[in-house]
Formats: sequence, structure tokens, C-alpha cells
Amino acid sequence: MATNQKNTAAVSVVAIKNGQTIVNKTYGYADFEQQRTADTSTVFEWGSTSKLLVWTSVMQLVEQGKLDLDTNIQEYLPEGFLKKLEYDDPITLMNLMNHQAGWEDRLIDLWYSSDDDIVDLSEALQRFEPNQLYKPGSVVAYSNYGTALAAYIVEVQSGQPFYEYINEHIFKPLNMKETSIHPSQNDNLNVLKRRNEIQGYTTNLKLIAKNRAYISLYPAAGVIGTAEDAAKFLAALMPTDQDRGNLLFKNKDTLNEMLSTSLYYDGTSTPRIAHGFFEVEYWVPALEHGGSTAAFSSKFVFDPKSKFGLVVMTNQYNELAYCVGLVQKLFGNSFSTSSVTSESGGYYLPARQVVSGFSKGYSMLSMQKFNTFDLSNFANVVETDGIIEKASIPYNDFLPVSNLTINLIKASIIALAVAILLNLRAIIGYLFRLFKYKSKKWERPGTGFDKYHIAINFAGLVVILNTILLFMRALGFPTYASLRIHFIFNLLYVILVAAYLVLLIYKLRKISYSKKRKAVYIMSGVSAFLFAAFIVGWDLYF
Repeated sequence: MATNQKNTAAVSVVAIKNGQTIVNKTYGYADFEQQRTADTSTVFEWGSTSKLLVWTSVMQLVEQGKLDLDTNIQEYLPEGFLKKLEYDDPITLMNLMNHQAGWEDRLIDLWYSSDDDIVDLSEALQRFEPNQLYKPGSVVAYSNYGTALAAYIVEVQSGQPFYEYINEHIFKPLNMKETSIHPSQNDNLNVLKRRNEIQGYTTNLKLIAKNRAYISLYPAAGVIGTAEDAAKFLAALMPTDQDRGNLLFKNKDTLNEMLSTSLYYDGTSTPRIAHGFFEVEYWVPALEHGGSTAAFSSKFVFDPKSKFGLVVMTNQYNELAYCVGLVQKLFGNSFSTSSVTSESGGYYLPARQVVSGFSKGYSMLSMQKFNTFDLSNFANVVETDGIIEKASIPYNDFLPVSNLTINLIKASIIALAVAILLNLRAIIGYLFRLFKYKSKKWERPGTGFDKYHIAINFAGLVVILNTILLFMRALGFPTYASLRIHFIFNLLYVILVAAYLVLLIYKLRKISYSKKRKAVYIMSGVSAFLFAAFIVGWDLYF
């Protein structure tokens, strides 16, 4: 296999067949700048493929009788652990495996830029708890939180920190010495050293300066290791007849249960999820999971029937040439099973979305417009009387966005543009008058009510800059606490606007201003009101 060095950093590929490694190759550069080549000992971040270890550990405790997949998880958690549940319906471990607990997504406080910010799993889960949007079992909304919560349940029931449990019950039996799931890899200094020797890149091979991040919910995406070690895990999921027992389970039936379908697409007999493993119909039915972090991508795919598996790892964000392209070369394209009778398209959002807090703006960027042809390429589409209720891919459901919501989003963007124009007009006008005052031709600006008018407009300009800075900082793995100053300023601005509008109304009723001066003051009030409404409407204050 050759690589295109114009588009590829490093890629590590391991293929196994009947328990034997048939390909173990690594190509490219772990560090372009230092011209450090990658080899089979190079470690990569697994990203979300780490979740497969969680589901395996859950099934190990199910085998031991310590967990039951259909029991309310509240019975396994400390009393009052979950505080934001909206539905009385119980959440089960099966719901967590199928990503059907109903939680919204969270972006901030998922990744940290320093290992000093890492807290134990219990505290991370309680800090990070998202709102529950959907009734359990109704929607597939891929969830890091749900996976980490399942890992915490393993931690509680086993009496071991989750990373210690994985070390003892998965890594050690499989001889995975080149892999760590510890949140900062302090339990495997060799892995830590080698992680510091590899850089991460964009799909266009631009160095990602901050490519070392620490995940608070580490069971969901925190593994770092070699592709060769990952293949040992994959091989253990496909034991051959010659194997002396299974290294992960005492009873082969437990493995068979884990790899059996636990969720079908709505209204069909088409498999979708096998206890956390996604089922995809390529040329052959296969189980898979993909992963990505700030600067790495990975894909595990295997066919238990033919006992063929593939591990792909790269040090590029959203890498597709190998994590998708190579998989399709070997397994074929995936097949759609959906049929769409409706002729209408529309806007859709993934069920995995943020709906509260300032970062819900990021979710709006994932809104997509699908026509009938687009929808027919989904794995499944649910229609009722010609109205599409849900479109599904293995990892996520997509839900239609109402016209009211679309119009409100458009209106808010237009209102923001108007506010910015009015604000800039007022500031430019003030600077022009100030220049004229310096030339001793006009009256001095900023006297009387003018000073409030000028102050609110300059405050609006600062709000714009503050919000831009907020979103820029949010890209650098900050803690939520470190962003609080931005929220406080926006909230103070809203309070200031309310006071300004009350004063403006009072002044306009009590004092006779010229029509031109009234118009200037009113435009400033409109601008300030629109800024405040945008802050409140888009939750830019928390």
C-alpha cells in the first residue's frame, strides 16, 4: 500500500484473519517538522473507538452477575447522582449501549489542555451532566456522557478505578503493553513518551499546534496506543476454534451476546447496533466503530463470521482517505435500506446536538438541508403520512427542523446584522463629531444624555469583540470556569441595556429633543435591544 505524502501524515494499518496478523504496516511521518517517521511502535489516539472497551467491560460484569442490561442504572449509582433527568422512564445499560438515554451533547469541559485540570471520573460526570432532551429509547443520539457513565458503573461495581479495571481485565490478558487508557497516561510512561513524539495535523497537513488534549470523560475517547495492540483486542472479539478459550470472557455465549443485535432501525429488521458496536452492511455485514480527536482519526472494522478485521489509525483530524476509503476498498461500500415517498426535503439537525449554553451555536453549524435524493441515501427514514419524522445513519438520528425554528434563526442573524450596522454608525458618528469638536466647529460630544448614548454603543462594540473572543477561546480546550468572565460581561451588558432603555424612555418623554437627535437615541436603543436579545436567545451568558 502506497501513501500520498501530499495528503497524508502517518497511517498505521493492521489486518487480521483467523486470529493471525496478515498486515502490520505504518507509513508517513509522526512529525513532519522534525522529519520523524512513523513505525509500528508509533502510538495514536483511539478517540471514540475507546468506547468498545467500555461495552466489553460492561459485558464482563454482566457475565459475573454484577450488572443487568435491563435494570434502571439509578440502582447502580450513588443516590442523587443524576440531577437533570426530565423523564420518569428508567435509563438502562442497554439504553447507554444503544446511545438512547436521550442526552444533549456537551462540548466545553469535555477536553482539557492540561492534565492539571483532570478530576476523577465521578466528579467529571457530575460537572458535565447534560440536559435530557428525549425520552429514553426513542432517539439515537450518540453520547460520550452515556458511555462514560457506563464506565463509572463498572468502576462502582468492580471497586476499581476504570483505567485500573481495563488494565487488569483487558490489556493484561491481551498483552496490550503499548496502550493506556489512563487520562494522562501516567500508568504507562512508555506510551506517554511516545505520545509526545507524534504531532497531529489537519486533513490538509497543517500542523495543529494544540494537538495534545486530555478528556475529562476519558473512557469515551481517551485510549492511546499502537495499532498492533488495537488489533489484539479486535482478534479477541473473533476467537478461532483453535483458541484455548476466550481471553475476555469465561463463556463464549457472553461474547456472542455482545456482538448480537441490540437495536434495529425503526420499523425494520435491519440491524443497527450490537451492544455499542455499530452494524454496517458493506459487501458483508460488519461491526465497526470510528474515532476522532482534535488531531487523530481511527476506524475498527471486523466481520466475526469470516474472522477478518481491520485497524486504521492516523494522526490527522477527520481523515477519510484511509479511515473510510481503505475500509471501502476492503469491505465495499455500505448499502442504504431506506425508501422515501415524500417529495419534500428540508433542514435537519443531528439528534446529537447542544441545545443550551453558548455552544449551541456550534450545533447550528451542523444543520443540513436534505432533498429527497439525499434522504434516500440514509440507512433508514421514518415517514408518517408523507411527513418525515426521522432519518438515520448507524451512529445518529437526524430530526427535521421546523420552519418556525428556521425563521427564528434567520431573523436572529438579520437582527444581529442590523444591530452591528446601527452600532457602527453611532460610533463612527461620534468619532466624526469628536473630530469636528477638535477643529472647534461643533459642540463637544458626550455631554448630557449623549454620554449614555455613546457608552451603550461602545459597550455594544465590546460585546461583539467579547463574543468573538469567547468562541475563539472555546476552540482551545478551555474549562467552562475559564470562560466565565465572558458570560459575566454579556450578562452585565443585558442589565445595562435594560437600564438604558428605561432611561431613554424617560428622557424622551421629559425632554424635547430634535427629531434628528431623537432618531439617533432611538437607533442606539434598538441596537442595544437587539444585541441583548441575541445574547439571551443564543444563551451567550452561560
